[in-house]
Amino acid sequence: MWRRLSQIVARIRRRHGFDCSGSASLGLATAAVVQPKSDKTTTAKMPSPSEKDQLTWSSIPWTSVVDEETGKVLGWRKSQVPYVPGRADNSGLSLQTLDVWLPASATAGSGQETREAPDASSLPSQSGHWVVYIHGGAWRDPMIDASSFSPTAINLLQAAASSFSKGSVPIAGVASLNYRLSPHPNHPTEGRDPNREAKHPDHISDVLTGLAFLQRLGGAAGSWLLSGHSCGATLAFQAVMAPSRWGLATAIVKPAVIVGLNGLYDLAGFITMPPPEYTGLRDAYEEFTRGAFGHDETVWQEACPATADDWTSEWQEGKQVVLAQSRDDSLVPYNQLEKMGAYLSKSSSLNIREMEAGGDHDDIWKKGDRLAEILYDVVSGLM
Repeated sequence: MWRRLSQIVARIRRRHGFDCSGSASLGLATAAVVQPKSDKTTTAKMPSPSEKDQLTWSSIPWTSVVDEETGKVLGWRKSQVPYVPGRADNSGLSLQTLDVWLPASATAGSGQETREAPDASSLPSQSGHWVVYIHGGAWRDPMIDASSFSPTAINLLQAAASSFSKGSVPIAGVASLNYRLSPHPNHPTEGRDPNREAKHPDHISDVLTGLAFLQRLGGAAGSWLLSGHSCGATLAFQAVMAPSRWGLATAIVKPAVIVGLNGLYDLAGFITMPPPEYTGLRDAYEEFTRGAFGHDETVWQEACPATADDWTSEWQEGKQVVLAQSRDDSLVPYNQLEKMGAYLSKSSSLNIREMEAGGDHDDIWKKGDRLAEILYDVVSGLM
């Protein structure tokens, strides 16, 4: 695994024009890196963390992430950090939490790695690029949560360690968000569970709240990447739309890049006319769509990024969209990517890139290596 990741890192570095010292070689980087937009673009700035933010953050210790083959400390992880202020005793909702990973190199002194865990109160670095992930599960599957990103996060930490040894660290931190879920008929709860009673816009409200919390602490506050799988891709695009669309006021520093993975972009279109080979999934799609968004079909249109009224002007920070989809996906048809790509090409000046995800719908996050390769490739292009 370590040798393969080193090869991946080397290949990506060559693609983006970086020599062994970490600097860009002439003639290559200019073509690979998307140029920023006009200086007229404005970026929101987050306030400093409150005392409650700091207490909540400090309540969860850092634990080491160790390479099983070499025993090398790859980085550090905080699990299930509550992102709702005032829940420093961890008595709040278990799905209003996030997981954070830091590369060992990001917590070390200049040019050196460390095996010593950061203090629990240590805040994320405000420099460097962050990768943030939103899991899928049709807004309702309790068997999929923020921890599903662990295989990918470990692969990213391995890639960061390899990159660090060559003189650069493109990844400053990694985060994965939980959010409240809608009820699932196959996973009933015993009594009332506020974690499992969400209705739109509860899901996106939690995502924005989690991102704002992380950014107040210093993470994902510069040029960063937001990714999402399946319905998590929907939420990623919703996160860069104006929060007023959802009746919310939560402001965030928006990402430079969105990576959608086997994403759901046009639910209404699928329900109305699914591709022939996916017709058998129509009723299931309608069921979870009604469960998450209610019965008003205009809400479905307004919530889905490929059919919502023009919103790309609301994402002035946006540079690039990467749409990764598998042609072997048994749950989401490839035309979801095609519709989203066509919409963005028509309504924006964003750089649109398509990539092959490979495997079935969930394979990309279950295995983690291909997803890490995609994300590392994209974030390296931000350097």
